[in-house]
Amino acid sequence: MQYRTDRRARCSAKVDPVLVDRSVALQVADPFWYSSAMTGINIEQVFTAESQSVFDLLTVEGQGCYVPAYQRPYAWDTGNVHRLLEDATLGFAKLAEDGGSIRFLGTVIAVQGTTLIDIEAPFARELPTRTLTIIDGQQRLCTLIILNIVLHDALRALGREIAEEEEHEAIRWFKEDTDDFLDELAKTFRFIGRRARARDRHDWYPRIIRAYDDRWGRTAAVARYVSPIARFIWEYMEHVADEAGNRFDYEPTDDDDEVPEDHGPVVDVITYLRDAIDGLAEGAYENLVLPTATDILEKQHFRDSLWPHPLPPHLAQFLRDGGGHPLHGALERAVRLGAFARYVNQGMAVTVVLTQAEDHAFDMFESLNTTGQPLTAFETFKPKVLEAEGGAYQMSESRAAIEKVQGYLDRFKRADERQNAASTLMIPFALIEEGHKLEKHLSAQRRYLRDGYARAPDIVAKQRFTTSLATTAQFVGSVWRPRRRQDPQLLPHQGLTDPVAELCMEVLRDIRHDVAIAPIARFYAAYCDVRTAGRASAAAEYFAAIKAVTAFSMLWRASQGGTANIDGVYRDIMRRGAAGGAPLARQRGETPTAAALRTMLRHYLNEEDLDRETWIRNASQIPIYRVGQTITKFLLFAASHDATPDEDAPGLIEPGRTGTNPMLTREQWHDEVNISVEHVAPNAPSNGWPEDVYEDVRTVQRLGNFILVPKQENNLLANRSWEQKRILYTLFSSKTVRQAQRAITLARRGGFNVGRTAEDLVATSRYLPMCEAVATYEGEWDEAFIAERGTRLAELAWNRLWTWLEEPQVPRTRVRRQ
Repeated sequence: MQYRTDRRARCSAKVDPVLVDRSVALQVADPFWYSSAMTGINIEQVFTAESQSVFDLLTVEGQGCYVPAYQRPYAWDTGNVHRLLEDATLGFAKLAEDGGSIRFLGTVIAVQGTTLIDIEAPFARELPTRTLTIIDGQQRLCTLIILNIVLHDALRALGREIAEEEEHEAIRWFKEDTDDFLDELAKTFRFIGRRARARDRHDWYPRIIRAYDDRWGRTAAVARYVSPIARFIWEYMEHVADEAGNRFDYEPTDDDDEVPEDHGPVVDVITYLRDAIDGLAEGAYENLVLPTATDILEKQHFRDSLWPHPLPPHLAQFLRDGGGHPLHGALERAVRLGAFARYVNQGMAVTVVLTQAEDHAFDMFESLNTTGQPLTAFETFKPKVLEAEGGAYQMSESRAAIEKVQGYLDRFKRADERQNAASTLMIPFALIEEGHKLEKHLSAQRRYLRDGYARAPDIVAKQRFTTSLATTAQFVGSVWRPRRRQDPQLLPHQGLTDPVAELCMEVLRDIRHDVAIAPIARFYAAYCDVRTAGRASAAAEYFAAIKAVTAFSMLWRASQGGTANIDGVYRDIMRRGAAGGAPLARQRGETPTAAALRTMLRHYLNEEDLDRETWIRNASQIPIYRVGQTITKFLLFAASHDATPDEDAPGLIEPGRTGTNPMLTREQWHDEVNISVEHVAPNAPSNGWPEDVYEDVRTVQRLGNFILVPKQENNLLANRSWEQKRILYTLFSSKTVRQAQRAITLARRGGFNVGRTAEDLVATSRYLPMCEAVATYEGEWDEAFIAERGTRLAELAWNRLWTWLEEPQVPRTRVRRQ
C-alpha cells in the first residue's frame, strides 16, 4: 500500500516546521535569520525539521531508533495513553466531515548516525543501515509502537475469524485487504536491519531498542532484547513468526517468576490498550467512541483518506444488509478497527527534528522547552502578552494578571498535573469569555488563547482578557481546587460568607460538576470588580447564584436519571442566554444578575415539563442511588433540614421550626455523624424482608429506602432484619443515656445481641435525629412504604431547593397611621 508519499505531502501542507518555539520556526523557514552569508554556516547542515505521519516515521527502510542510556525508562501511565486514544478517536471521527483531519503529537528530536550508539566493536557490523538516537519523544514513539502491536494482534485475530468464510465475496475481499494492511502495519515495529531480504527471524530487528540493555543482531548469539519495550516487540515478532493461532498474551517474568519492576509500566499500558482496542472494535470504550462500520465505508472522506484504492460496493452493502450472517459482527469489528489503525498511522503526525550532533540536539531540546510533556496553553500565551505590552509590561495590569495565573499553575510540580490544571482553567475560561465550548486538546486551547487575545481591539481590551483569565484562575485555585488540607475560600475577603452556599459549592465539587464553574465564576468576577461599598450586595448575588446552580443541577439530575445534556444547558446560558435573559459570557453580555440566572434556569426546567408534581414523581421513583451517592446524600440533607418526625404519619418527617435540625452546612456535610448513606432494606433479599421490595431491582435504590447514619453505625446495621434495624434506629435516636440503655435491654430480651456492652455502645453512639422518624414506624418496610416515604422526602427536597430558584418574596412594609 502506498501511504508515505501522499501522507507526507498532506502533513507538510498542514504543519509548521517546528510547532512550539517561534524563533526556531523562523530558523527553519529562513536560515539567514540565524546566520548570514559572511559566516558560511549552513543551518540545513545543522538540523532539519519535517512533518511526518506516524507511518512515515516508523517505516523508513532499514532505520532503527535507539534510546540512549541517560533517557528515563518508559513511564507513561494509562492516563497518558487514554489522552492519546482520545486524540486519535476525536480526529478519526472528525474525518467524516473533514478529509484533512490530522492530529499532531508534538516534536521528536533525534541525532542521525551511529556516533552516539554505545556498542562493542565486534557488533558494530550488526547495526542497521540507518539509526536515529532519540533525544526527545521516546515515550510517544514507544507508546505508538505498543499501540500498533496491539492493533496488529487484534486485526490478526479478526482476520483468522473471518477467514473461515471463503465463499462470500465481500468477506473474502476484505480478508485479503486486511492481510495486505497487516504486512504494512508490521513495518512500524519491525524492519530488516542489514540484508536485502530476511532469511532468518533474526534478520528482523525491533524498530526501537535501548542502550546497554539491547543489541541488534542477525543471530541469536548476538541479538539481545531485554529492555521492557524491546522485549515486548521481539516476543510479539516471534509470536507472529511462529504463526501462533491465539491472541498474544505478554507476561514477562524474571527468574523468580515475577514481573520485573521496570516492566510494570509497559505491561500496564499493554493491558489497558488491549481492553481499549477490544472495546473500540465494538464501538466504544469508556468515553471513547468510533463510528459504525457502515458509516466508515459509506462516507467518502473515510474511504478516500484511509484506503489507497476503491472499495467494492458490495462490502458496504453486506454490512448494511447482512446482519443475519454469522460473521457479520466479526467483519464489522474488523472494518472499524482496520480503519482506526489506518488513521492512527496516516492521520497522526509529528514534527521530526534531526541534527548531526548531540550538542545541537540538546540546544534544540532546551529551545523548545521540551520536557516530555507539551507546553501548557498558558506558557505559549505569555510571550504574546509581553509582546503586546512592550516596555509597559512591568507596571501593567497584564503583569499582575499573568503572575496570578502563574502562581496557580506553579502549585502543580508534575508535568501531567500541571497540564491538567491548565486544562481545568482553560475550558471554563472559554465559556466565561465567549460561551465557547473548548476541546481538551492542547492545540485547541493554545489557539483559543492566541486568537482570543488577538481579537481584542486595543490594549485595554487585551488587559481585560488577561484579567478575566487571572480571576478565573483565582476562582479555580481558591474555590474550586483549593490547596490540599486547605478549606475552600468562597470570597477573597474575610467576613462575607453564606453557610448554605459553602455546602452547595462542596457538593458541586464532590460530583465534579466542572461545567458549573463558568456561570458561578462570572458572579465571582463581578464581586472582584466592585469597590468596597458594593461588596455586600455583590456577595449576596454570588451566593444566590451558587445556590441557584446547585438547585437546578440537583433537580435536573435527580429527575432525569443522569446528566441528560446538562452541560449543553449551561453552555447555552453562557453563549446565548434564555427566556429573554442576556448571555452570561463576559464578552456577550453585561454584569450578570442572580434574578436573570434563576429565570433562565427555571425556563429550562419548564422546557422539560419538570413542575413540582412531575419532579416529585420522578425523583421518588427512579433508582436515585445509581444516579449518584452524593446526589442521594444531598437530597436527604435538603429534605431533613429543619425537619422533625411527623406524629400523624409514623416513619415520615415534616417541616419543623427554624433551627430544629440544621443540616445545610459544610460542617454537617463532613461531620462523621452524617457521612454514610445507608440502605434500609439491603441490596439483596435476606432476613425476612418483604418480597415485593425485590420484585423490581430498582426499588431498593429509590430515595425512600435511604437514611443517613455514621460509618460505624452503618457497619453495625449491615444486612440485619427490619426488626433489628428498627431497634438500632431507636438506639441511635435516643436523646438520653437512659433511653439508649432501655433500647439495648429490649434488643437483648428479643434475642438480639448487638455485639457490644451497653456501656460501650452508649458511649460511642450519638443522637441521630434522622433515625427518630424511621424508628417510630412499626409496619412492614415494603415497597408501598418505600414509595410513600420517597414521595415525602422528594416533596421536602423540592420545597427546599425551589426557594433557591424562585424570586424572593419582598416583605410588605406596614405603614403606621399618624
